[in-house]
Amino acid sequence: MPAGIAYEREGFQQRRSINTPYWFDQVIDHFGSNQTFKQRIFINDDEYVPGGPVYLFNSGETPASPAYLSGGEPHTLAKATGGMLIIMEHRYYGKSYPVSNMSGPNMKYLTIDNALEDIAYFIRNAAGFVKGTIGVDISPASKWVATGGSYSATLAVWARKKYPDLIHAAYASSAPVLIEPDFYQYDQVVARALPCASDIASAVSVLDNILDSRNRTLIDKWKKAFALQDLKDDADFAGALTDQMSTTVQYYMPPAKGSDAPDSIAQLCGWFKNTRNIPLQNMADMTAAHIRNNRIDPVSAYSSDSGATNYALYQDGRAWFYQTCTQFGFWQSAPRPPL
Repeated sequence: MPAGIAYEREGFQQRRSINTPYWFDQVIDHFGSNQTFKQRIFINDDEYVPGGPVYLFNSGETPASPAYLSGGEPHTLAKATGGMLIIMEHRYYGKSYPVSNMSGPNMKYLTIDNALEDIAYFIRNAAGFVKGTIGVDISPASKWVATGGSYSATLAVWARKKYPDLIHAAYASSAPVLIEPDFYQYDQVVARALPCASDIASAVSVLDNILDSRNRTLIDKWKKAFALQDLKDDADFAGALTDQMSTTVQYYMPPAKGSDAPDSIAQLCGWFKNTRNIPLQNMADMTAAHIRNNRIDPVSAYSSDSGATNYALYQDGRAWFYQTCTQFGFWQSAPRPPL
């Protein structure tokens, strides 16, 4: 048993923390060499019954978090089925890097094929890894279920299709399985979820006309109203406006029953109830408050040039930008009428 790890099972007195990260020797390039890097893994076997399923959740374009081991749909599934839950961090995200920096040439190992093979290679070697780290045997009768949300759900579906001999099922939430470089449908879904969509459309229409006018004084006035005056590129300014709406809808969770927590969609649309202002002013006030309250740096968050020459590790946004540009698009372009 590795030093510093104690178990509740089999007579061990102390319970190990599910927050403990483990490091799997993953292959850097499954199609070129056998060199390895350290891939971060989290494991929760609290509900595991021998023969129960093993749920593998690749964290996709976000760092792996042990929070998923104690809450969310994968945890609910594991609890209901006597399953084990394993979180695998996607290469080039969080702390799982096969390279020393994120320069252009070093991004070459960030491919869908490598990411999918990471899943398969881990499953093939999981029995020994899990036994060696937490001292638990994965039953040969246990079936593997790939799970995830958004991009990680797409990986789950693709992995199930590519490796049916390893993966019994995929449980995918909001998986965009069809490659869409011009992904205008995304904002159409956002609009259908917002009761104030017509007000937002009115604001955007007015702002489009302002941007098309190329009236520098007027454009700069509205940039300042939105607290986006530091964005030099007008295209970055226009793109930044969708951030709050899309984020609110994509990650929406209704308040728990009996909770005093505000409904995030109702809260967002509440900004447009101020009839003393035109919708564009309401949208500007909403965006400025969003930036201020969340302490967002507009340049680092929304500038297309931000970080272009920064090759340091731990830039999840840079990795995602590379993936979208080189492999699958998913660019959330302006929606077709009607909004």
